[in-house]
Amino acid sequence: MKYIIPFFLLLCSLNVNAQGIEFFHGSWEEALVKAQEEEKLIFVDAYATWCGPCKRMAKNVFTKESVGEYYNQAFISIKMDMEKPDGRKFGQEYPVSAYPTLFYINEKGELLKKVVGGRDVASFLALGQEIAGSYDRSGDLAALYEEGNRDFDLVMKYVKALNNANKSSLKIANDYLRENKDLSSEQRAQFLFESMTASDSRLFSLFVKDRQNIENVIGSDKVEAKIKEACWKTIQNAIQFESQDLLSEAKEKMSNHLKNQSEEFGHFADYEYAKAQADITLLNDAALSIAKKSAKEDPERLHDLCNELLHYQSVDESVMNSSEKIAKMAIDKSDNPQYLFTYSKILLANKKTKKALKNAKKALASSENPAEQKEIQEWIENIDTK
Repeated sequence: MKYIIPFFLLLCSLNVNAQGIEFFHGSWEEALVKAQEEEKLIFVDAYATWCGPCKRMAKNVFTKESVGEYYNQAFISIKMDMEKPDGRKFGQEYPVSAYPTLFYINEKGELLKKVVGGRDVASFLALGQEIAGSYDRSGDLAALYEEGNRDFDLVMKYVKALNNANKSSLKIANDYLRENKDLSSEQRAQFLFESMTASDSRLFSLFVKDRQNIENVIGSDKVEAKIKEACWKTIQNAIQFESQDLLSEAKEKMSNHLKNQSEEFGHFADYEYAKAQADITLLNDAALSIAKKSAKEDPERLHDLCNELLHYQSVDESVMNSSEKIAKMAIDKSDNPQYLFTYSKILLANKKTKKALKNAKKALASSENPAEQKEIQEWIENIDTK
């Protein structure tokens, strides 16, 4: 079965060395000003210190690199403790009845969406992408552009608005660069940084050719992140168009321009492409490479990986063998009851009933969560009847 994976899900796989969301620490009024200056939307985490789901999102969602990469480029993010003065003042205009409440607000202070309750990484990213993608500022700018306005600031805003609305800005950006050879080095750096979105483009070639100048203006860390983001965008294109050539091109570009990250990138790129194309051989090889190299010290990522492979248990025996190996790596690093429980499920799928029962009992003994204990106990009873 073939399917297209949204860009943010590709980034979810790269969760090592997480940086997460960079929350703004000023006032609400200052956040509005910052959003206007940077032409971004605002994300507000309205929370209470005693709220369990709030704590889980703060620990397990906001800290993920994939979340940070998307939300930091699309939003000004701010946390509001609703039981403190600033939070109570914010709540007068944006009422809260339960925690957490997630607000998405434009730079004018207009509420775009209000969501109550915690979210996992995938649904939180999907929510942000839905809001940012549907908020299109390009209309008025397009009219001015069509009238012949080629002011640098206007074209920059137009390109940015198109990109934020998931519309192509390639023609606008390429035409502007061809017609304006006398841009200052700073203007050229800013324009290339804003307009370059994928590694399979002429703009990427211009970007890396002028990389040193762009780093001088924008900063080397941001340039590296931009290159990686562009290569992931090309992986998305490879999946959409079922193109091995684009897959190879993205990996080659990473190797040429971010060599220290290229091996890890290649494993994840192969893995996501293989899932989309149902290429079991590539999927198996890529999953084992990730487990043995990128994720070998990260039991959470190992657990996520073997869980994903479980979806292919009816497709190929080799995938289930790999899933078992990866699950074993996870429990060797951590005695988390969920990891043991997942290992038990995989063992049972591989017809290793005695080992499945043994590890399910270990999971039950180490669990302190009543709901989890009940689920594992029911699973053990199910194994005993087999």
